[in-house]
Amino acid sequence: MHFDLGFVAFVAATIFSIVHGSPIESPESTPNALHPRAPATFTHPGVLLDKAQLDFIKSKVAAGAEPWATAYSAMLANSLASSTRQPSPFPTVACGSSSMNPDIGCHEEREDALAAYANALAWYISGTKAYATKAISYMNAWAKTIKDHTASNAPLQTGWSGASWARAAEIIRYSNAGWASSDITAFENMLRNVYLPKIIGGSNSNGNWELVMMEAAQGIAIFLNDGSSYDKAMTKFLGRAPAYVYLASDGSCPKAAPGSGLTSCSQIEGYWGQYSFPENGIAQETCRDFAHTGYGISSMSHVAETSKIQGDDLWTGDVGTRIRYALGFHSQFEEGASVPSWLCGGTVDLKNGKSDFAITEVGYNALHGRLGIAMTNTGLLTQDNRPVGTNKLFSPMNKWLTQVSSLDFGRLQLSYYSTFLHALHRSIMGPNNVSRARIILEAVHFASALEVSSLHQLIARETETLQLELVLRIILTCLPESAQPSLYADLLHQLARGSVHAPAQSSLRPAQPGKAISDNEARRQVRQLHLLPLAEEQDLQAGCSDILSLFLIHRARRIDAETGSIPQIQELLGPFVGRDPYLRTWIVSTVLPLQRLDYEYYSQPEGAYTLEDFEQLAGRPAIDSLLARSLRVGHKETTQAARDIRGIVGPWIHGESRRKRRKTHHDTRRSSLQGPQSLGQAAAQLDDPASGWSDVNDWIVDLALRDFHTAVETIKQWDGPADVDYGGYGDAERLEDASDKLFQRYAQAGLATIYANTEISTPVLEASHSILSKVAQVSGLEAPPLLQEPQLSKVPDISKDYIKQLSEVYLLHNALLRSDNPLTSATQTSLSLTSLLLTSCTMLQKLGHPTNCKATTRLAIFARREEQMDELHRTLQKVPVKTRDNASWAQVRHQILWLRDWQYQASETATHDRERTLGVFSKVDRIDAEVELLRALLRAGCYTIAVHTYCMQDDRPLPNNVLEKTILSVAMSFYDGASNGNRTRGGVRKASEIIAAFQSHFPNSTSFDEANALLSATHSISFYSLTLQRGVPFQPVNIRANKDPLSLIEKILEQNPRSYTKLDDLIEIGQNLVKAGLGSAGKPHAVSSAEKSEQKIPLRSNDHEISHSSRRIASMAIEAALKEGDFDTAYSYIVNRLSPT
Repeated sequence: MHFDLGFVAFVAATIFSIVHGSPIESPESTPNALHPRAPATFTHPGVLLDKAQLDFIKSKVAAGAEPWATAYSAMLANSLASSTRQPSPFPTVACGSSSMNPDIGCHEEREDALAAYANALAWYISGTKAYATKAISYMNAWAKTIKDHTASNAPLQTGWSGASWARAAEIIRYSNAGWASSDITAFENMLRNVYLPKIIGGSNSNGNWELVMMEAAQGIAIFLNDGSSYDKAMTKFLGRAPAYVYLASDGSCPKAAPGSGLTSCSQIEGYWGQYSFPENGIAQETCRDFAHTGYGISSMSHVAETSKIQGDDLWTGDVGTRIRYALGFHSQFEEGASVPSWLCGGTVDLKNGKSDFAITEVGYNALHGRLGIAMTNTGLLTQDNRPVGTNKLFSPMNKWLTQVSSLDFGRLQLSYYSTFLHALHRSIMGPNNVSRARIILEAVHFASALEVSSLHQLIARETETLQLELVLRIILTCLPESAQPSLYADLLHQLARGSVHAPAQSSLRPAQPGKAISDNEARRQVRQLHLLPLAEEQDLQAGCSDILSLFLIHRARRIDAETGSIPQIQELLGPFVGRDPYLRTWIVSTVLPLQRLDYEYYSQPEGAYTLEDFEQLAGRPAIDSLLARSLRVGHKETTQAARDIRGIVGPWIHGESRRKRRKTHHDTRRSSLQGPQSLGQAAAQLDDPASGWSDVNDWIVDLALRDFHTAVETIKQWDGPADVDYGGYGDAERLEDASDKLFQRYAQAGLATIYANTEISTPVLEASHSILSKVAQVSGLEAPPLLQEPQLSKVPDISKDYIKQLSEVYLLHNALLRSDNPLTSATQTSLSLTSLLLTSCTMLQKLGHPTNCKATTRLAIFARREEQMDELHRTLQKVPVKTRDNASWAQVRHQILWLRDWQYQASETATHDRERTLGVFSKVDRIDAEVELLRALLRAGCYTIAVHTYCMQDDRPLPNNVLEKTILSVAMSFYDGASNGNRTRGGVRKASEIIAAFQSHFPNSTSFDEANALLSATHSISFYSLTLQRGVPFQPVNIRANKDPLSLIEKILEQNPRSYTKLDDLIEIGQNLVKAGLGSAGKPHAVSSAEKSEQKIPLRSNDHEISHSSRRIASMAIEAALKEGDFDTAYSYIVNRLSPT
């Protein structure tokens, strides 16, 4: 708990070139990883000040140079430097809460340490031995007395006092001050045994405690030449510093200090009292008060400065970056910037009843003075706080530090008081003889001639004439647009603060030497100036009322029109980004995305926009234009679209509502600026805040049609409307009531992308599933299961009412993002349905029938039974190509049945199977699906699994009559398709195998008997040469298609010479044809035995018909024998075959 104030106003007149240190300062690219390590040899004196710095101060004071001489005198006049002041040591210093309850030696110890430091400085600068003696007296008194620090604030008290003791001791020991070696040893023992153990272990209290403790430990370690303690102190410090000041590179929340026990963002946010981190530089104690925050930042600065003296420059690394942003962030509010609502609930405690945030000197000098980093806010606050004194805790003399550090900067500018500048100015121009018109003309001349220093001085002198609006109009109209903003940044800052001071070391010369004009002529010329108005119409209509913001925006547009330099515009606007919400919105939504589009993201811009063109962009065409370049890089860089949405489109959308404001009819004053009332009348109602993001959603869904891969990567890499990169400008304002809607629409776009896709492949399905997971994540819904084989567990409930809402219209591309589309609205039901559809697509893919989600949705939800049956046929027809073994077919059956109903039952009271199921083939009855599966199994030759599944289960999937009919139907389809009747070949063989596989399970089946008889007859016929009409070779189907199958035997006799001699074989063929149910009556009924019985179809394989067929075939053989002249055989057949027995 310390505040880095100056014990004396040593550098009250010191300022450096104006640059800025606001929260928008650019961070270092990559802070170096630091490895704390003590130097091989410590530099002495080397705690906060080294010999070169001390010598520099000494020389300036000796020369009577200002402001050193005055500051030195002020230090000597302070009571702590008094020669009559005496040390007040205590053996035990007991400091309770706030060092007041108790306060036993607390303030005495701190002030004695500070007094020792003041006298040490006085000794070094003046050479007066009395000061050295006084400093030594303080150190010796305490070294001989103190034994311990106790009570709750003991570590903090030890850090405060120890930091000052180390600085004083370093100067005295290494300046030949006459400090006895025994006294030095005693003082070393005090630091080693009383102070160091209390602080070296650190603290888990607020960060300012541990930071000042490590500051003290570092100084003590240097004085003791203790490398081990130095390393311990630096290790603690380098762990605490990143946990004290936030940078965006830390992530979404600050880092936790090692050993703090804080393990989550929510814990850290609660500890800090801050729940969002849109800007760099927020500190752990910002929401406590700026006083304690200043203590922590001050210690960080002191450690960094001491480390540099010891050869380890922390200013150029991560620590320096954090100090830089912390100073800039807090300085802006000390300088009057409004506190945003997101910071500490919109209120910060700047004073805390103690002291100003006057701890900037060391950091400002190191970062701005030595390193040349622009730090406007910090510089302004530093100037405003000069001179300051001490809070008597631990840290005086910061003004000395700024002075001596400027030695490294190489130049020092003295700041003269404004009264002196005014006097100097009026001595040249004359205070009473310049009319208002001539003053205005002088200002115009200085602006046109780019003589900014003279313009600055003139404005500082003639404040009554050159008021804010007039000055800004002169600069806007006359100052060349090519002028670097750094030339007039200081002037703009002072104008913004309402107090203009003449710049240091400059004088005002006459505007037009040797040329005098009358007042009347001056007034005439002023009337002809035609100064530009500050505001442009679109900004007034959008509701901007801040004069400086209107000027800056108008100036930026003119710079762009003249130079096209966006970096120059950023330099102009950067320091003022936090001034006005409208200005920040304009910068974030216009300058930032244009900078990225035309400079940062694309090194070779195509048709670069002007600011005017960019501001005219609107609606969906704007989204197409802004993202067009991201699609030209090809698939090697598919995250470009996500990056551009985040960094270009997102900021642009932030300002879309402003661009959509429409002007209401009202009278316009002939002035450069309208008042707040008329501005309010000019502002129309905002359009839907989600419209810009809706256009982005449309763009992504449209992209899915032509480049699904890029659309998927965009969704995966971009986390929705909240995922916007505002480039360090902080979170943009949002409409809170629109946030849920925005995320719902973003999630809907993800689902719509899945349904928009028309590509078919495994990677596409995997990508679709990744989108589904992302939608579940952003919507807070249950994540979908992995794309894998479905389990038999029941699927998530999908109500019949939900299914009834669905319409095929919702699958049309232009309906996918309709707010009432139940398919794509992100609900648990729609996610469950989409997950089932994607799983179905994956399964169909494995079955050799690839498809996409949209086609599968049409099939499952909207297709008729006939369409689903056709698709089932096509699916099963493709399976045998890839799957031929029994185990695989068991899996196929499982998959098909899952696809049919997803193991889902919509209503246990449904009266029909089709009402109970939901799936890809849900309108196909279970029996019909099983029939198709059995057919596929038999066609694939998987008889074992078919028999096992359909004949050997206690609960058979199919009724016997359906099973028998299906088996016979498949067997006969093979038979009918055969080209050869041999039962060892082709289709007849397949038919024979099917009948044989199931024969034992149908022992009493007449249909199986008929099939076997037909196969036997066909096999026997295959051994004869047989050609039918028109030379068509015999095929087995000819038997079943023939109205009189026995007539085929007559053709055999005709076409096979002496075949009549094989009468028994021919008779057996005929008998089998009769047994097959053919005989002379054509092909048999395609029904099972049970159906024959139920339908009373006669069984025609009786002895009478067999006898009749035998006699007929014998007659055919006799006739054939007679034709071939074999009368003996013919006679024999007549006697033995035709004669009645």
